[in-house]
Amino acid sequence: MTDGALLFLMMVVLISLSGVLMPGPNMAVVIGRGVGDRFAGARVSIGHAFVEIPLIAALFLGFDQLNNPDVITVIAILGGSLLVITGLQALRDRHQALQVAASRGGSTIALGAITSVSNPYWWLWWATVGAALIATGTSFGLWMLPAFIFFHIGVDLVCYQGISMTMSATADRVDSGWLKWAAIVSGGIMLFFGVYFLSDGLLSLI
Repeated sequence: MTDGALLFLMMVVLISLSGVLMPGPNMAVVIGRGVGDRFAGARVSIGHAFVEIPLIAALFLGFDQLNNPDVITVIAILGGSLLVITGLQALRDRHQALQVAASRGGSTIALGAITSVSNPYWWLWWATVGAALIATGTSFGLWMLPAFIFFHIGVDLVCYQGISMTMSATADRVDSGWLKWAAIVSGGIMLFFGVYFLSDGLLSLI
């Protein structure tokens, strides 16, 4: 592997890290489910990877239609509506935060995928920052595609899993009130972004 390729992959890690640590719907799921499932971060990362890997591959192979304003508007409206529903459900279940988090591991994977595709700014990130990264990566050849995926997805996995393990360890040392507040924060974040995305999409139609 050349020095240029190593420097590029280091840049992928740093830029990916800046994205994954931003508060958003995925982070909200990790926080909310992490209180009762130490592997919630890994589950969210798996769901996230299910939708992100095909997108990365499509961009790497030349798909460049993500920046279509009409597409972003539709995603904002549909995704915002979905996040509102998910956030309200989390708030409704706040009193059973631990039981919900521990008993719905499979749906955590699904939520990782849903909160990704329903976020219009995830699409915009890939249409701009992500597309620029991938455009640079293509200069190294097709072998860079699996390397890019490994490092980008790896950052998500390490960060999200670290957060969920911290949430789980903390939950063992405090009373159930902390779990309820974690669920409120999680649901509130999803509800906030849902309303924001939905209103932004509706305003684009006016």
